Amino acid sequence: MSLMLSRAYTARDGAPVIDRIDPRIFTLTYFGHCMACEFCEDSCCRFGADIEMPKLRALEAIAPELEAYLNVDRKHWFRTDPEDFGVIPEPEYPGGEYTRTSVVPQVRSEQFEEACVFLDPIGRGCRIHRFALERNIDVHTLKPMVCILFPLCYADGEIHPALELETDELVCQGPGVTLYRSVRDEVIYYFGLEMAAELDRVEASTLATLDLPVASSMVPLPMRSS
Repeated sequence: MSLMLSRAYTARDGAPVIDRIDPRIFTLTYFGHCMACEFCEDSCCRFGADIEMPKLRALEAIAPELEAYLNVDRKHWFRTDPEDFGVIPEPEYPGGEYTRTSVVPQVRSEQFEEACVFLDPIGRGCRIHRFALERNIDVHTLKPMVCILFPLCYADGEIHPALELETDELVCQGPGVTLYRSVRDEVIYYFGLEMAAELDRVEASTLATLDLPVASSMVPLPMRSS
């Protein structure tokens, strides 16, 4: 059941616009500290990710350097076949359109055969994220918004748990930090302090009815600003 917020909040790039939330973001928990995980093998990255057009253009602007870093030809980065995904109009995405990152064969996991083209094929984590950190670039300017907000997701004006929690496919679901607390700093980045303050109040009232404490924040993966 959705809870209506006191007003609609527009993300910093003009979309999405959020006016309600699923209260389960305050109660569902998972391990949270992604890069300290030793058992998931980045399974949440196996399907690729939606990427909004402004981020795609930002990656294309640095394509020669990123191409050399990844050792992957840029023509293989995104799904562009109209019969597959192509570029899809979507007003809830910044820029009004999105596509998806490609998935490619991978060998480091026995759990799945393919993964996002930007996932490290040998080590851990997103290579867009690492590329940005190594060059003192703000990660938000390159990495898809859906990846940064995960395991929160949004659709039809609502913030809610990502699909992997609906289907019990998130390997690290269980004891740990709540979905909201794990990415609260990112909510502030995209939607502002006022929205986070309102969500804090809704969180407190929601947990009070369940006689649960407010979860502490897990230390996030570091973000450097340019």
